[in-house]
Amino acid sequence: MIARVASLPFKFPALSIALAALIALPIASRAEELLPDKTVDKPIPSLTVLDMQGQQHSYQASSGGVTVIIFFSTRCPMSNAFNYRRNQLYHDYSNRVRFLVVDSNANESLDEIRTYGKDAQFDFPVYRDLDNKAADLLGARNTTESFVLDASGAVRYRGYIEDSPNPTRTTNQGLRLAIEAVLSGRPVATPETRGRGCAIRRLHPQE
Repeated sequence: MIARVASLPFKFPALSIALAALIALPIASRAEELLPDKTVDKPIPSLTVLDMQGQQHSYQASSGGVTVIIFFSTRCPMSNAFNYRRNQLYHDYSNRVRFLVVDSNANESLDEIRTYGKDAQFDFPVYRDLDNKAADLLGARNTTESFVLDASGAVRYRGYIEDSPNPTRTTNQGLRLAIEAVLSGRPVATPETRGRGCAIRRLHPQE
């Protein structure tokens, strides 16, 4: 399958949250000024990512089963603030859902991602998005933007993991609610929210 990657170690959650609140929110607000392309309800073709050994893996979105794609960064404080919650989601749903956790930042190397993953102790495989192709395909703008695909490969949710980097202030667990809805065969109540995080550093920045 693949290797492992992550973010700031879980033993520093307060620091991650504080940095996210003080540093990443201005970055997130700038990224959110760009309204995302409309991908909800659209089928996604195959995409290719690299594992932590640099091997390519092709993913067929319509191969059956529910898939969650989460974009992340090794350097973004907002992304770091959600590390523990990514792990929680994986533990809660990995027996029913396929997870693809992807770093699309052109300025974050495979070695950096690999080291980061070991330090953060993620329990799921992590992938690198070569030349931002997966991010471009989905129209992903930032970390921690997330997507839920149904068994046909159609996007049923795109947006944030939760509506606050501080778990004690969360009022909407957008990604978790979307996963539950798609697994149950129900429409997602709020299929699109604005992802929160630092803008993805693309090889060729979009206008």
